[in-house]
Amino acid sequence: MADMATTDARFGLIPWGPMKDDSCHYYAIETEPDVDLFHGDPAETEGTAVTTPHMGPLQSIEVKVGGAEGSLVGVIMALFDEDMCPVTYIATTDAGNGTIAGYALVCDDPFQRYIVQEDGVGSSIVAADFGLSGDLVLTHGGDTTTGVSGCELDSSDTHAPGGATGDVRVLGIHPEDSISAAGAAGNHARFIVQLNSAYRDVNIAGV
Repeated sequence: MADMATTDARFGLIPWGPMKDDSCHYYAIETEPDVDLFHGDPAETEGTAVTTPHMGPLQSIEVKVGGAEGSLVGVIMALFDEDMCPVTYIATTDAGNGTIAGYALVCDDPFQRYIVQEDGVGSSIVAADFGLSGDLVLTHGGDTTTGVSGCELDSSDTHAPGGATGDVRVLGIHPEDSISAAGAAGNHARFIVQLNSAYRDVNIAGV
């Protein structure tokens, strides 16, 4: 692939590297969710479970960033309606069966790595940011035609390592992209990240 640092083509989060056999699990999406859900969106626990028609009781998730420590579950890999039929995305108007709008297959392995595009707003990620934690932003909605997330890495907001602040840990840059040496705004490089303070490892303040 070509260097994508100069191309603003957001795609949410995509798994990077091998995935374990049990990396993904099903979660419920409650009826008429607060935010549309797309493939590649970050999923956060709602702290509740609902009874579903096809899988019994399931924990419910929503799309959100910047939540409480340990609330980020993982990344949405697939979406299904209340009848378990694959869908492009789930909208805030989807009532489903009155209890759930559908299901999400979520990669919830706390050690899975992902690639995500930086937004390039205000500044850009520099090499000194590697190892720090960063925030995800949902400035742009997902694509209702393709179902691809609009989630990005906030280029101008990184935090000191070792704490729970920040949605992800910035591990490095995609090997085919160019980092901004000066940190000027407008770069859209892809970065390798890992969840910081993940739901399935709530006793870990920051990985």
